[in-house]
Amino acid sequence: MSALLYFYGTFLITCGIVAVAFIGLKAKTALASGGSAGVIAILVGWLHANQNASAAWVGILLSLALLVVFSWRATKTLQKVFELIPAKHPDLNGKGIAFLIIALMAVMSLVVLMIQVVSMAST
Repeated sequence: MSALLYFYGTFLITCGIVAVAFIGLKAKTALASGGSAGVIAILVGWLHANQNASAAWVGILLSLALLVVFSWRATKTLQKVFELIPAKHPDLNGKGIAFLIIALMAVMSLVVLMIQVVSMAST
């Protein structure tokens, strides 16, 4: 489970960096949310690797919470994309990229959550 959380944390941090690389400083919230969530996931992975008994449950709660947050943010961003399409607004490309990155973070959160739950159920 520790390796999964290390991967997940690194993935979230990378998503934040990629968002800034593609969208620019408008994506600083993606960098902040991806970066902070990634650091927390890595910390929980480290705690799990060091035999902290509650770290597995904290990891499950973290991925569940991030699934909810990223799903909500992806939905709001997609709604904004739909608003910008008729006007061919200049921010459309950036919002579209943001949607894809946030949705990918939500999907990865779901995958990590499922792996964690299956892993906990089998122990």
